[in-house]
Amino acid sequence: MATASFGDRFGRSSLEQGADDAEWEQSDPLFRSTDAADEPRDLLDSGHDGLYAVLNLERTCSDDDVQRAYRRLAALLHPDRHRDPALKPAADARFQQVSHAYEILSDPHKRAIYDELGEAGLKTNWEVATKGKTAAELRAEYERLNRQQVEQNVENLVKSKGEVTVISDARVLFLSDANLERLGGPEKLGLVERLRTVQQRQMFLKHSFTTPINPSTALIATTQVVARQGSGAGNLLLKLQHNPSSRLSLELGTTLLRPRSLTFKSTYAPDNDTFARLDFPVKTLAAPPKFNLALGRRIYERTTGTLTFRSGAWALGTWGAALLQPYSDSTVSVGLNHASGWAVEATSAVFAKQVSVNYGRTVLGGFKVSVGGVVTNVGAASVGINADRRVTENCRAGMGLDIAANGSMTVKLRFSRLGQKLNLPIIVSSGLDLRLAAGFTLVPALGIIATNHFVLAPRKRQKITSKLRELRKEHAEWIREKRQEALDAQKLLAEHVQRRIRDEEAKNGLIIEKAVYGVLDAADAKDQPEDAAELRWLDVTVPLQALLAPSASQLTIPSGRSKATLLGFCDPAIGEKKRLRVRYRFRGKVHEAVWDDRDAVALPMRSHLVEEGAGDR
Repeated sequence: MATASFGDRFGRSSLEQGADDAEWEQSDPLFRSTDAADEPRDLLDSGHDGLYAVLNLERTCSDDDVQRAYRRLAALLHPDRHRDPALKPAADARFQQVSHAYEILSDPHKRAIYDELGEAGLKTNWEVATKGKTAAELRAEYERLNRQQVEQNVENLVKSKGEVTVISDARVLFLSDANLERLGGPEKLGLVERLRTVQQRQMFLKHSFTTPINPSTALIATTQVVARQGSGAGNLLLKLQHNPSSRLSLELGTTLLRPRSLTFKSTYAPDNDTFARLDFPVKTLAAPPKFNLALGRRIYERTTGTLTFRSGAWALGTWGAALLQPYSDSTVSVGLNHASGWAVEATSAVFAKQVSVNYGRTVLGGFKVSVGGVVTNVGAASVGINADRRVTENCRAGMGLDIAANGSMTVKLRFSRLGQKLNLPIIVSSGLDLRLAAGFTLVPALGIIATNHFVLAPRKRQKITSKLRELRKEHAEWIREKRQEALDAQKLLAEHVQRRIRDEEAKNGLIIEKAVYGVLDAADAKDQPEDAAELRWLDVTVPLQALLAPSASQLTIPSGRSKATLLGFCDPAIGEKKRLRVRYRFRGKVHEAVWDDRDAVALPMRSHLVEEGAGDR
């Protein structure tokens, strides 16, 4: 369960809290990486579902389901059942494939590894005590080991992180001549003179280095420097992070220079849907430390609720009583986050109440846009819009505009590359200026839309088309081989399918008339290429009929994985968007439907019924 919605501010020293209180750096769950969506989905599959697809089973299937599916397919594909010598090699290959899937999925130990790491995980020697453990415990153990390995790889890749934030005042630069003269300035200022008026109001530098001590413990050293209008301060922080288990995380930190502070942070997740987080910074021994307690729970499939309590200053008997204010500064916040991109949080204090709303989504093939606002009962309010995009493989750039209740406007530029970040907040106006607001929102938006439509999107389509063409050319022999394997498998199923069709006709049941898988536009084209490697579709009528339930006129295919791994199928169009079109008869009436590659398939359905008089394809 991610806790990123609370940010990284908990448990920071006063230096950290003030210097890094940067709203322009989005750490919201809405900005989780979706760059992989830009690539063809087929090229990114992890291969953790292939064995389930061989048996046409869900990942959540029971051991009995695995055994029944294996027995059914083994009976169909056993080499001894096929007398034709030409079919013996194909029968033997398909039977070994089904047997391999059964061997892995029927063994709780191997299945737990496969579910987490795929086929590659089965080739690794795992030092895990398996005796007496259930399948769920085994899966949790392998998940923990895999997570530790991934975290270790990430740490080895990027151990050093740096951040530079420069806050600039450029209000004179964007001030109109009339307003400049009204405020007592010269009648006219040239561009060079205006640029000279830009001042740096604050600079913040941060650099951290992580040193792993062992797989579950790391030491983080962080240096911070703040320069503000001729004066500055700095400090060195040391943090010790320790994960005693996959459910518990502990962190202890201290500053080495003045002002001295000690921080403690702990996160505990009893299950995948719940977490609790506690942290408190110790800044003085004259009073009990303030603390923050955050609780989170997945309340619906895609909705997470959070409850946060910030204690503020408090006393324990006489300890801290002298430092108490006339009123409490404690707050309570309740929030909701939805996977579709929206988030809302309400915060209540003794006198002030606050509501914040944020909505974000990815548009135009990779631009991450978020719009948010905050309103309080004491007149303070702000609204902001932010957008960023990956520029290169390791570099991102973003821009935002914040408008406060008094109209002051701040433009925020962001650049990041690997672990290095550059933030450039620029104050552009003391009051609301619609001209500037449009210039920093509408103009960039129109520029982005035009650039995406005329440059990025065509370039992306051309890149994908070229990549797919190269893939088909490079793997032409492999494509022909896989197509032939699929056709051989269909020949093995042909006799069984003929018997099944006769049985279905006798009871007026489900009969597949025509099924096509792949790029349907290519299947409907009049001119078809002679080279099998160039055919981007496959006739799958026979294997679909073979997938009918043994004793019922029903057909089901689970969702979430490519149908190319089904018996009698292959991938006829690598990297392209594939669909399945099926035309079938049920109770004497014609039905037809089309599914995307990863959609679940269920036949028969009344919604598939073809109206009387509809022409054949």
